[in-house]
Parts: sequence; structure tokens; C-alpha cells
Amino acid sequence: MRMRHALPLVLLASGCALEPESPVFLSGTVLELDGTPWRGGPLTLMRPRKLPGTAPLPGEPPTGRPTLAYEPWAQVTPDAEGLFLLELTARDTGADGLERPTPWADVEAFKLLLPPVDGARDFLRFHFTRDVDLPPLRRWDSRVQSHPDVGGVRLSWVDVPALADIPPHTYALQARGEWGVVWTQDTRSGEAFLGPEMLEDFAPPLAYVQAHARGERSWIQSGLSYTDVHEAPPLPLPFTGVVPTSRGQPCETDEGVVEPCPFTDGKLESQRVPVSPYGSLKEELVFRLREPIHPRRVLIRGHSSTRPQEVFHVEGSLEGGAWAPLGRSAPIPALGDAPYADDVATQIAFERDVDIPLAEGAPRVDKVRVFSLGAVPGLPTQSRGYFSQLREVSVF
Repeated sequence: MRMRHALPLVLLASGCALEPESPVFLSGTVLELDGTPWRGGPLTLMRPRKLPGTAPLPGEPPTGRPTLAYEPWAQVTPDAEGLFLLELTARDTGADGLERPTPWADVEAFKLLLPPVDGARDFLRFHFTRDVDLPPLRRWDSRVQSHPDVGGVRLSWVDVPALADIPPHTYALQARGEWGVVWTQDTRSGEAFLGPEMLEDFAPPLAYVQAHARGERSWIQSGLSYTDVHEAPPLPLPFTGVVPTSRGQPCETDEGVVEPCPFTDGKLESQRVPVSPYGSLKEELVFRLREPIHPRRVLIRGHSSTRPQEVFHVEGSLEGGAWAPLGRSAPIPALGDAPYADDVATQIAFERDVDIPLAEGAPRVDKVRVFSLGAVPGLPTQSRGYFSQLREVSVF
């Protein structure tokens, strides 16, 4: 009968800390693309090291939080059945409960990864202190492809197959360029769409499809939390983006016109939205256009959602006239997990990129304003959300 690793369960009868040199065991299974045992050689176990300096949140003064970088720490070689058993010590994982200087940003954090192939990534990131058995680690056969579609490109892939007790994966599509992450969108299906407005001129962009699932395992005196992450090989996008009409145009706040506007400068830097003299955050944003246009689309990058099921509304005005509705977004789903990033300081977990197609035949306008409406728990009516920080707002 085939046997998998059984944890040695070197656990004490009480909840007391272990001695520094007490063994702590990490076990698991590694599989090939087709589900057969992994025979590709050693795997790398990594840990997050603290780098010099601190990482401020976008638009905020330094917080003193260290930046992180995962680096190789050990190697693990599975046997002929794809099984491995690695012995660490309580000192390594913090199971001894002793305070001591450490180069690690999080003494309980580890990452086990398969060797990258063609830019694809497959790994488990996990936290543990005592004996644990990892869920299976298997490379994702994504078969990601791009297909020309009306006004852009459609990406398709094969979903991550169900494996052991790993929860269902969620998926995100990101376009990344020289300026960093250009566009992010969640998807639950095996396909997603990208258009030139989502890319703008942040070239040369590549499309990345990421799947990840967060889960937990628990034993008598041991617990494991993990993220199973798979990222398909990057795909070059077969078209160039377009520059929005709003690029470099001024915006308005309660204090007057802001020029240059930090939300139309094309720099993709996350900026705090100015607070009004009354100490409240902005409930609407107004963008001025130097020449009237018939707008057809508005994109918002880096919004931090504030209302469940938010709906963004876009209105326009010409020469100081009344505001006319131009379109609105679909309800924004409840926030799920953000795409995985090794260094959490490089990404705001609750940012949203929102695409708002406008109604055909929109009137000519030289001002565009954006606001959102959403539910407030316990209240029967919707109320306006507010803007706290943004990367970019683009009017096409």
C-alpha cells in the first residue's frame, strides 16, 4: 500500500513553547503537470528578508514598515513518489517563543516554489510554527491564449483543477508595463477581455493571469495558513493602447481648480484625494476638458471601495450647463482577495480598477464628474461613497 508522509507529531502535551533545538517537521507532496509524482529535482524554500529602508503607503509619509524580498533559504528534494519531509528547528519557526534579532520580516512565513518555466510561477506561501503537512503543490497547465476580439483581445485559459482540500481558486487578469501594474480585473471564468483603453500608453504591456486560493489546516497543537498561487506565462498583447482625452487636463476640488491634476498625469502613482475644508473626503470628482468631446468611456484606476455593491455614475456638463447623465458602471462586486504580491508594501489590497462604458450618442461636454452610490448596512437607502485615493481617472 502506498504511504504518504505521516507527521512525526513532535508535539508536547501542553501548549508550552518548544526548546530552540527541538525538531519541527514540514512535509508535503509535489506533482507534475499530469498529476504524477514530481521528479524534477530540488525545490526552493524561501523566506522574506527585511530590506533597508521603509515603505510608505502611496501618498503617505513613511510608516516604518520594512520592505520585503523573498530569498532562497533551503532546498527540498521530493522522493520518487513526490513526497518530502524537511526537518527544521523551533528556533527556525519561532516555536520556541523566544525574542531574538532576526533578518526575517516574518519568522513564520515561508514560500515553496517550483522552478519557473517560461515566466510561469507556481508556489505555496504559508505560515506555520510547528509540525505541518502542506497541501499538494502542482504546476498549473493553464494553456493561456489570446484571441483577437472586437475592440481588443480576449484571453482564455484552463482553470486550476480541484486538488485535495485546497479551496476553489479565484482569478485575476493584470496588464503590467514599465510603470508597473496598468490594469487589474477579477474574473471567475476561464476568460477575460482587455481593450486599448485599459492599456493607454503604459507600454510595452504584458498580460498575466493569476490564480490563487487561501486555505487553512489545523491539528491538535499546530496550524497552517497558506496561499496556493499560480501565474500563467506572460502574454504579449497584440495591440497598442490609446491616450485618453483627459491626459494632463485639470480637475476640481472644493478649493478650486488643480492643475496639474495628479489623477490625469499618466504616472500611475497612487495619490491621496484632497480633503475638503470641512474635513470630509471627496464624494465626487470633476474633470475639466479643454475641448468639448462626445465621451464614450471612463476608467478609474486604484479606487479604494467604500460601499458594498457600489455603482459609479458619470455625468457631463457643457459650458457650465446642467449635469446630464452619461452612464454608470455595473455594481462592483464585494472585495475579494487582491492578486498575490510578494511584498505587500507594493500593493494596496483593496484597490479597484473600474471600467465604465458610456451610452452611445453621449452629448458634447467639457466637464465630466464621477461619483458612486452604494448600500450602507442598516439603512434602507443608498448613499454616496467617497474617494480617498486614486491612481488615474481616464476619459476617452
